[in-house]
Amino acid sequence: MTSPTKAYLDQSGRPQLRDSVTAFLDVLGFSHTVLSAAEAGTSQQCLDHIVGALNDARAFVRDSLSTQDSAGPQRWAIKFFSDNLLLGYPLESAIDASAAAMFVVRCTQRYQFQMALSGFFVRGALAIGPLCVTDDIIFGTALIDSYRLEANASIVPRVVVTDPVLKAVMASGPVTDEEDVLCRDIDGWWFVNYLQSTVGPQGVNWQQIEQHKKAVLASLSRSARHDILPKFGWVSRYHNVFCYWHRNTPGYSDEFRIQRLDEESVIVRLSDSMLRTSRET
Repeated sequence: MTSPTKAYLDQSGRPQLRDSVTAFLDVLGFSHTVLSAAEAGTSQQCLDHIVGALNDARAFVRDSLSTQDSAGPQRWAIKFFSDNLLLGYPLESAIDASAAAMFVVRCTQRYQFQMALSGFFVRGALAIGPLCVTDDIIFGTALIDSYRLEANASIVPRVVVTDPVLKAVMASGPVTDEEDVLCRDIDGWWFVNYLQSTVGPQGVNWQQIEQHKKAVLASLSRSARHDILPKFGWVSRYHNVFCYWHRNTPGYSDEFRIQRLDEESVIVRLSDSMLRTSRET
């Protein structure tokens, strides 16, 4: 059996390309944050904050998914470098492609959410294709595809998914409110619904939504660059749309919204889209 860090090695220890569900994630404005901290003489404090956020995010992902069959550490690989995270899940080690896709989506969802609560907003992409991830090398077209999508399609703090990933998720069956892991944006791209991490059997954790609101407002107050501000405007819209979807959930209050006039949005949930498709057919 492979060890927790050897999902892409064969029995002889040789690196192997394997068709994988792949997530490439990047922290928005990371370079600017590092340079600003250096200019202010607060680099060590900045480093401590980043390390704390990464540790919190990893612990949140690990704890929330530890009971899933697909979460066995020998099945997948993860790599952190600079402000990037790469996660690969070989399809041959999965129960099925849907299980692998859902696991990677949920990992992404929880990592993105916890990083946002720490003030670091994440963008990226999920793809399926050949990949190899070891201690020494990262290689494969899945990495290139997800990297290109992250740079050219994500744009705002969202993690977009390719059609193969979307189809694998949809093949897992009907989606409940608690499992509504994807949304479709105005430009047609599907992306990870990371605020869905706040939804559990008892409903929405509105305290976490309030934390997210404060993180968005704090980031807006610190952002003076004209190319960054609209990206946090997008996060504000997404936050409000999520509140609108769950406005009938116990504990809801308009105070959880960020004051913008955009409840009516063209962002739609995966369950809404699947329901509409079934009605049309």
